[in-house]
Amino acid sequence: FPGFDKQTEKDMSGYGLFCSNFEPLKPDVMKYLTEQIYFYDRFTESMQQHMKDASVEGAGNNICSAKPRMVDGAPTKNPRYLQVRPDVYAPQDRYLAELGARLYRGLSVDDPCLFPVAGVLGGRRNNPPDDLNGVKIRPLCVYNPLHYQELPELFTDYVTCVTGKSPSTTGAGSEGALSKGPFNAIGATADLNNALVSLILTQYGGFSSAAGYIGPNYKVDHDISLLVPE
Repeated sequence: FPGFDKQTEKDMSGYGLFCSNFEPLKPDVMKYLTEQIYFYDRFTESMQQHMKDASVEGAGNNICSAKPRMVDGAPTKNPRYLQVRPDVYAPQDRYLAELGARLYRGLSVDDPCLFPVAGVLGGRRNNPPDDLNGVKIRPLCVYNPLHYQELPELFTDYVTCVTGKSPSTTGAGSEGALSKGPFNAIGATADLNNALVSLILTQYGGFSSAAGYIGPNYKVDHDISLLVPE
């Protein structure tokens, strides 16, 4: 939705963007989009400027945040981009946050200012009943928003994370560690071994947080634990 996510539009209108599953738009197509006032006027100023710059002849292919790649005549449901970490992009914000913590705790500039992690929550993909090209997809949404699991069950979930519906497999499949090879430079067995030893040593029985759906009716576009601090 144009103008809805202001941070995304700012990120995607900058230089050095890494993205996937967005439609490559030629200058003439981008120019056409800028002329559709009902559409163009809803974008933030940064995306509007990006679209103007990309509509000039010779600009080459470019992307628009509201135009995901078309697959079999329909927009893909899996557009992605790599966001620059906010503390890298805006270091002043991090500095001010740390300074505020130092003042509140009465710490000098030489004292360490620690921010301990109070919990590690894995995202658990849930889905309601659905239909895909006439094939019924079974519901898998019995987990609480924050769901406690003992270590054996939790780790089994980490390994497979069986889901009723996965965008990457378009059906029942796995979203766990064994399907994440393209996103992880560490071998699956080494990564899982390290995680298991860490969990055993810390006696950690963990919480997983709902991603996708909480029950059959309440949709969460991402991991609910990301929303808690906000």
